[in-house]
Amino acid sequence: MHPVYLYKILSVGDWEKSRGIVHVSSMDNAFIHLATQEQLPGILAKYWADVPEYVVLKVETAKLQGRLVFEANPGGVNKYYHLYNGSIPMNAVVESKISHST
Repeated sequence: MHPVYLYKILSVGDWEKSRGIVHVSSMDNAFIHLATQEQLPGILAKYWADVPEYVVLKVETAKLQGRLVFEANPGGVNKYYHLYNGSIPMNAVVESKISHST
């Protein structure tokens, strides 16, 4: 059973390009990276600390298109949600927040 909501972090530029579906970066080529609310602080600290501004989306998992898998990243141990062969429709986004690195 998947959580009701997951989170997607993306650049302000990618968010501004989103029309109909959420525009994701080339880092999401093989699959779209998603996180639980508990995982957000660690991901933000590790990957987004040097980015002055970014967007955090809260998405409803029932509206995602594709195959959602809970698995470890290649070579990793921690498990994350990955969306394969899919997209995040704009109607799945229940909240969007522009955040700033501290």
